Amino acid sequence: MAVLNPRNRIFLIRLTQDEYDTLKTASGDRGARSTSDFARSLLLSALGRGDGDGAGTLEEVRRTLAGLQEEVGRMAAKIGHLSSEEARFQGGKQS
Repeated sequence: MAVLNPRNRIFLIRLTQDEYDTLKTASGDRGARSTSDFARSLLLSALGRGDGDGAGTLEEVRRTLAGLQEEVGRMAAKIGHLSSEEARFQGGKQS
C-alpha cells in the first residue's frame, strides 16, 4: 500500500524520565499504536490540526471537567436530601 503523505520529517524533544513514563503510560491507556503516534496526535490536536485521536484540546477538557463538576454537585445534593429524609424518618420512628 502506497503512502500518499509520507512522514519524512523528524522532530526531537527532550523529556525527563518521569515525563517519558507519563507519556508512555497515557499512550498505552488510550490504545495508541505507538508513543510517537500518540505524541504526534496530541501535538497536532493542540494546534487544531489533529484527527481527534489525542486527548483533545484544553477547552474540551475544561468543558468535560465542568460537566463532571455539575454532575457531582447534583449527586451530592441528592445524597444530602436522602440523608436528611432518612434522619427525619429515623427520628419519627423513635417517637
